[in-house]
Amino acid sequence: MEGDEIDPRKFDDLIESISKSKTDVVIDNGASTFVALAHYLISNQIPALLKNSGIELIVHTVITGGQALTDTLNGFKKMVKQFPDDVSFVVWLNPFWGKIELEGKSFESLSVYLDNKNRVSAIIKIPEYKPETFGRDLSEMLQAKLTFADAIKKPELTIMNRQRLTIIQSDLFEQLEGAQAVLA
Repeated sequence: MEGDEIDPRKFDDLIESISKSKTDVVIDNGASTFVALAHYLISNQIPALLKNSGIELIVHTVITGGQALTDTLNGFKKMVKQFPDDVSFVVWLNPFWGKIELEGKSFESLSVYLDNKNRVSAIIKIPEYKPETFGRDLSEMLQAKLTFADAIKKPELTIMNRQRLTIIQSDLFEQLEGAQAVLA
């Protein structure tokens, strides 16, 4: 960011770092920069550049329940159309705001998924956590922009906060490890 504006030239540095990396790279950006980053990636043909450099681009996207369900489904549909066919997607289903269900159909039964199933390499289902315990611990960790490892080490957290975060981490990492078998 330069003041209140996104400086797209800063993305050049990001791509340069990725191209030199010897390990996997994760770019976790929020909604405020996603449109600008996606535009940069597509308009500069970054997926092809990365592929030609032997780097696989996998886009992770979140589908949320509740009021934002339709918006996140439409966002997924648009991204699949915008990115080249060889870019795969990992879909995270987040029921925090409500069920991932439209007219009684689960995500896996919706046409937006069925029409794009070949582009989805994995679906990660975030469990429905009790909002007053697991959900609150996870929410507070995310709001503080902490990793699981950093949050679990925080001495200010109670033993039960750390236990619940450890359980959530285990749940999600187990699914991610299963997805690796699909991605490899």
